[in-house]
Amino acid sequence: MARDIVIWPHKVLTSSTKPVTDFGPSLEKLLEEMAESMKEAEGIGIAANQVGEPLRVALVGREDGTSFEIVNPQILEKTEKVTLEEGCLSVPREWEKCPRFHKVKVRYQDKTGEWHELEAEGRLAHVLQHEIDHLDGHVFVDHLSSLKRTLILDRMKKLQKVKARQKD
Repeated sequence: MARDIVIWPHKVLTSSTKPVTDFGPSLEKLLEEMAESMKEAEGIGIAANQVGEPLRVALVGREDGTSFEIVNPQILEKTEKVTLEEGCLSVPREWEKCPRFHKVKVRYQDKTGEWHELEAEGRLAHVLQHEIDHLDGHVFVDHLSSLKRTLILDRMKKLQKVKARQKD
């Protein structure tokens, strides 16, 4: 079952997540719910804290429409600075140019706990950086000017109030 996407600046999105230590059925269930939430929201990636779980796990979308899980990921290398248009499921309807890297090397575990290293570039590198930022307690607006961040923050607080009233 899809979970609601948490809207920034919710505390779960601004705090570092906890490492995953249980690679059993609860992780599998969380990954399924995250996949459903990502699909429903038409996203290309989603971090556990975006559905309210402060765990270091994310789903990363590939260009062919499939996705894979990254558990306890670390960025080992970043090269070739670029500026890319970026949006976020937790900051809906906001798109801004954001500094990133064209190439990254990432170490992560899969859902069974096995370690992998991945060298990625282009869109995949972009999504990896975005999702790992989430797991570190950052959203893309943290990379923007304080003026842009404040304007977006005001809009997101209004959206949070609207969503809260809809639930009542």
